[in-house]
Amino acid sequence: MIKMLAVDLDGTLFNSKSKISSENKKAIARCCNTGVKVVITSAKPCLIVCKLAKMLNLTVPQVSYSGALIMEGCLKTIFKLTIPSEISREVIQCCREWKKGLTIGADDGFLYYEYKHPYLKIITDTGDKIVKTQNLESEEITGRAIMFSISGYENDGFEEYLKNRIKSKSVKIVRGSPHSILVLNSEADKFLAVRKIMDIYNIKKDELLAIGDSNNDLEIVKFAGIGVAMGNSVKDLKKVADYIVPDNDRNGFAFAVNNYVLNRGLIEEK
Repeated sequence: MIKMLAVDLDGTLFNSKSKISSENKKAIARCCNTGVKVVITSAKPCLIVCKLAKMLNLTVPQVSYSGALIMEGCLKTIFKLTIPSEISREVIQCCREWKKGLTIGADDGFLYYEYKHPYLKIITDTGDKIVKTQNLESEEITGRAIMFSISGYENDGFEEYLKNRIKSKSVKIVRGSPHSILVLNSEADKFLAVRKIMDIYNIKKDELLAIGDSNNDLEIVKFAGIGVAMGNSVKDLKKVADYIVPDNDRNGFAFAVNNYVLNRGLIEEK
């Protein structure tokens, strides 16, 4: 019996327009009404995740910044992993040298930027809130830095350059999407964050359903009692999933809930 559901946002709960369909909202409401705990696990800032949790009436802790922050209620932090200030300053300097678009996600849920760049439109189009600051290197920003989001298309050379410059084991540099690079505390992990929430409620592995679409969902989907990949998922995730559902523009999330959590539909195995 599934008692907890871990769900990604972009490409999973969200459709391609970064909206939650009415069918997906109904599916979450059914989960809540039957006692299934719904946990958002996203790379999005805590401000966005908290807003969604409130709208969807989710009362359990939620995961933002790819596992670097766990919140309970409205921005009440119960777990946080920041980036060392000296590392943050070095990343900022690298981005300035390459004239890269850059935002720094802080524990207040805002994404801070220093100068205008086309990359910012990609961020704001998904609903994230950006705030201009005069100097990203100030301790007010770097002292609260949780996640860097940097413009960086695949094979443009910057990701390799950054990894060669930033040798510290305290951070990890990963690809967020084909057009972005993320820098986080090396211990930040959506999988580990969900495990912490499972421990709070004594949820067992076979009582968890996890659903996502990207590489940073691999561990949790592989671990869960039921692992689900969206139809629009990367190939590697589809390989480890127990089931593959329709894509995010065809209510794949609602399909998964109805079939594998509430048993309201006809189950189609992979």
